[in-house]
Amino acid sequence: MFTVLLMEEARTQARRNAGVVVIIGAVAVGAILMSLLRLPVLSSILLVCSFVALVAMPAVVSVQVGIEYWASMYGARGYLTMSLPVRGRVIFAAKTLYAVIAVLASAVVATLLMIGWFAAYAHLLGMTLGDFFEPVRQMISMVGIGMLVFYGLSMVEGVVMTIIEVAAVMSIGAQGRWNRFGFGAPAVGLVILYMVNQLMALVFTMLLPLSLDVTSGRIVTRMMLPQFIEAVRADQEPQLVGIGTVVMAPILAAILVWWAVRAIERHTCLR
Repeated sequence: MFTVLLMEEARTQARRNAGVVVIIGAVAVGAILMSLLRLPVLSSILLVCSFVALVAMPAVVSVQVGIEYWASMYGARGYLTMSLPVRGRVIFAAKTLYAVIAVLASAVVATLLMIGWFAAYAHLLGMTLGDFFEPVRQMISMVGIGMLVFYGLSMVEGVVMTIIEVAAVMSIGAQGRWNRFGFGAPAVGLVILYMVNQLMALVFTMLLPLSLDVTSGRIVTRMMLPQFIEAVRADQEPQLVGIGTVVMAPILAAILVWWAVRAIERHTCLR
């Protein structure tokens, strides 16, 4: 049943999401190509606009899947969704998995097109793409491929956990006790989620014995807080940067998923 629900999500949303990606991508590519004409001022404006468009691509897809989640779960179509002979956790899993796939796919497309953007920018500067990225290559050689992979996976984890957390908060806010507020309850919940995320990130960053040693570029099992206090007292830059958020995010997401599944299966109230 999970596969059926996931395929239904794709059937319902994939064309719409792909349409946004194609339109934004076409606009960005057109602006990039026109910038190569070296038109005074206009070329710079076109590059800026294309950059903004590419950055916005995953964000727009995120908004699309978020609206679809709310409409199909708690809007007019919610009656059909909740009447399906399947547990709420399966519905939640199918919808969030599709959202993750859609957003990550749009991010991959935006990243690939961004390479073309950098190529155009380097060309306008009179440089080759290799020369333009030389500082990046030097940085990678300093920190190592392993650290680069870690950073990349951390970014992907952050995107995935954010999608799951937002979906969970929407379901938690749609419980019967807050039903009269409509989307107002989830909106407040998202603000609270942001505040909790920031607070937990600070605590885990400072207190969890997992940090990045800036001097060596290695991950060490040391707490950031003591070294940070010493650096502040000595008016120096801290040599350790806590990376506890990579542990914090899945923990918070797991708690919210448990709460959301409980809300869907026991406390859902449609208007």
